[in-house]
Amino acid sequence: MIDGSEARLEALITIVDYSLADVLSNLYKNHTMPICLLTHGYGSATSVIYDILGYGGPKKMVAISIQTQNISNYFVKQLNSHIDLVKPGTGIAFTIGLSSIGSVLSTICRQADENIKIGSEDMAITSKDPYHLIVTIVNSGYFEQVMEAAKNAGATGGTLVHARGLGSKEAMKYLGITIQPEKDLVLILTPREKKHAIMESIVHNVGLHTAGMGICFSLPADHVLGFGTGIDHKNEL
Repeated sequence: MIDGSEARLEALITIVDYSLADVLSNLYKNHTMPICLLTHGYGSATSVIYDILGYGGPKKMVAISIQTQNISNYFVKQLNSHIDLVKPGTGIAFTIGLSSIGSVLSTICRQADENIKIGSEDMAITSKDPYHLIVTIVNSGYFEQVMEAAKNAGATGGTLVHARGLGSKEAMKYLGITIQPEKDLVLILTPREKKHAIMESIVHNVGLHTAGMGICFSLPADHVLGFGTGIDHKNEL
């Protein structure tokens, strides 16, 4: 494994309305990102909210890519020029620095960095300090409970991704749990000051001591686009 401090590598996570799936997919293809995963997700807002605010639909396209910081900066500019993330409900994008990575993957990313022509113009983006990504993994079917707990603590929304768990004997031995294959992976981007309260609420309501058998952790988000552009007091609508 290679320490991430040697040369900065990042994960770029982009979540957009499914109506923009082709735009996002083509954007990744045209710019030949070294490592990219595209999958489907589901937003947490109710259909009424989508209809009133014009937020598109609950189905989302989720893209996770790994590349150097230079390529991240370049691609974020391209993303911002093709998809208007300032428009409420369109989507969000943010980067997370990697702490370590396999040598083969590192070589691929650095080779791509050498091959791509990086522009030099600057773009105004949010500082990396104020936001964190909360990742929650629970048994399948507990997405609503996670979001209820998170929203009670100040979260404004989240994205659901269906996943499959691979349990180990160690998990059963030390945690006393039986691993359920089908999992709900919930992604919540939040301001730093709300992170602790949201995580505590999630753990209290759907943690390992509950039927949801959930765990959660947070990661610092660097470049953030499309967050904080929603309408205030939307519950009053």
